[in-house]
Amino acid sequence: MRLAVISFTERGGRLNRLLCEKFGQLGYDVDGFEKRALEKEKSGRKEGCQETEIPRTIYVAESLQEWTGKAFTEYDGLVFVGACGIAVRAIAPFLKDKFQDPAVVAIDEGAGFAVPLLSGHVGGANDLGRLTARLSGAVPVISTATDVNGLFAVDVFAKKNRLFLSDRELAKKCSAGIVAGKKIPFYSSQPICGKLPKELAFFEEKDGFLRQPGLKVAVSEQRFPGKGEILYLVPRTVTAGMGCRRGIRQGQLLIRVKEVFSAAGIFMESLEQVATIEKKKEEEGLKKLAEGLSVAFLWYTGEELGRLPGAFSHSGFVEKTVGVDCVCERAAVMGSKGGTLLLSKQAGAGITVAAAKRKQKLHFDW
Repeated sequence: MRLAVISFTERGGRLNRLLCEKFGQLGYDVDGFEKRALEKEKSGRKEGCQETEIPRTIYVAESLQEWTGKAFTEYDGLVFVGACGIAVRAIAPFLKDKFQDPAVVAIDEGAGFAVPLLSGHVGGANDLGRLTARLSGAVPVISTATDVNGLFAVDVFAKKNRLFLSDRELAKKCSAGIVAGKKIPFYSSQPICGKLPKELAFFEEKDGFLRQPGLKVAVSEQRFPGKGEILYLVPRTVTAGMGCRRGIRQGQLLIRVKEVFSAAGIFMESLEQVATIEKKKEEEGLKKLAEGLSVAFLWYTGEELGRLPGAFSHSGFVEKTVGVDCVCERAAVMGSKGGTLLLSKQAGAGITVAAAKRKQKLHFDW
C-alpha cells in the first residue's frame, strides 16, 4: 500500500514525520508532505524537498486541491494531519466511488482521534485508521455499519482474500441485508479456514445452495446456471493451458479464450496464468496474450507434461508433433499444481484451450 501523509502546521509536521517513520518501518511505501509557510532563513530549508532523517519530507508549493488531485491517482491511502473539514474539502472534487477512491484518514495534530473518511472497506481506510491510531496513540473512530455492529463485511472478506466482486450493487445489497439482520446463503468452491460468521448460512452442496431464495454469495471461478441473485467472489486460481498453430496473433488467441471461457461460465477475472509446452515458449502471440492479460506465462517440457498422472484427451498428431498426447489439458493441470480440470480441450481456428483451477484457502479469521 502506497501512502501519503500531509500536514499543515509545525506541530502537525512532527506527527507527520513520526507516522511516516513508523509506516516505513512496517514496510509501507510512504511519502510525507507539508503544506505550510516556511521560514527559510531560520530553518535553512530549500524549495521543493528536503532530506530529513526518516522519511523524506516534501514541501508542497501548489494548492492543496492540486496536490490532492495528483495524490488520488498516485497513492492507495492518504492521511491528513489536521481537521476533518480540511480533508473533506480537499477530496470532494475527486470522489468517484468506494471501489475506485483511495483510503482517506484524518487525524488531528494532537493525535487525539484518527477518523477514516473514505473507502473504509474496499479501500482499506478502516484498517489504515486503526493502524494510524495505534502508531500515534490516537483513538480510532470507525463509523461503517458492519464494523459498528460487529458484522461480516463481504467486501472486506473479498479484499483480504484477493477475490473479485462480480457485482458492486449486489455487494451493497448484501451488506444492507446483513445490517438488517438477514442470514445470507454462502457456498465456496475453495476450502475455508476459520470460524464461519454468524451472518452466513454455509452450504457444502451446490444444489442445496442454489435452491435458496433471495440473494446468495458464492466463491466460485464459474457462474452457476439458473435463476436468482448471486454475488460471485471470484478467486484468481485458473490456469489456461494453450496450444496453437505457429504465427497466430494475440488478438485471435484472446478472442478464442474469451469464447471458450464464456461458454463454460468461467470468469476471465479468475485467470492467473497461461501455460503451454516448451516448444511454444517463443510463440509471440502466446507471450503477448499473457502480457496483455497481466498474467504469468509458463511452459513445460514434453517430458514433464507426459509424466503428469491423470486421464487426458489424446491426439496422435499432437503426440507425433511435440512428443505428448495433449498439451493444453496437461499444461493447465500442471500450472495449477495438479488442480481440478474445469474445461477439457476445446479446439478451433488452430487454437486449443483448456482450464484448470488450483486450491486456495480462504480465511475468515485474520
